[in-house]
Amino acid sequence: MMRLFHDQPIPEELKGAIIALGNFDGFHLGHQAVVGRAVQRGAHERRPVIVATFDPHPVRHFRPDAPSFRLTTLDQREELFAHAGADAMLVFNFGAELASTTAEDFVAKLLRGHLAAAGVVTGEDFTFGKGRGGNVGVLREVGASNGVVAETVGAVLLNGVRISSGRIREALQAGDPHAARLRKLMGNGSGGGT
Repeated sequence: MMRLFHDQPIPEELKGAIIALGNFDGFHLGHQAVVGRAVQRGAHERRPVIVATFDPHPVRHFRPDAPSFRLTTLDQREELFAHAGADAMLVFNFGAELASTTAEDFVAKLLRGHLAAAGVVTGEDFTFGKGRGGNVGVLREVGASNGVVAETVGAVLLNGVRISSGRIREALQAGDPHAARLRKLMGNGSGGGT
């Protein structure tokens, strides 16, 4: 699997890709659903699939004093994404420049312009751009006008509760990793953890 960085040229063979876009820290069942949908689209449309993540986590930029609590390293995510069927992992370096990029520019200049993406798949709660000015509606609208077909994947629920990295962190901070694992809040879909 190839690791790419957003400020480097994208290899020709990865242009026109379907991009799964999100933080994907922990790669829980909800994240797997997003990446799985991107892989399905890539196979159907005969396009490469890139999973795009952010490093450091955006929280580090906006709240630098907050305790750091990563669920997975970039190396672990790269391995998980490859196992899920992605062709490459793209790392957006999250700093002041990316934080000040408007939602419209993120789609037009980065996704379409720099990456030449044909499509993007996100979770339904994905927000992006300066001041979190972009959401899935903006992604669809601006994407459509720039030739990027956007799609969202609904939340994955377990016993009526939305699975999220935040819930996993809470369970682990409460000293109950066994509960997080048993409830399949993180792992590879078969109950395994990362």
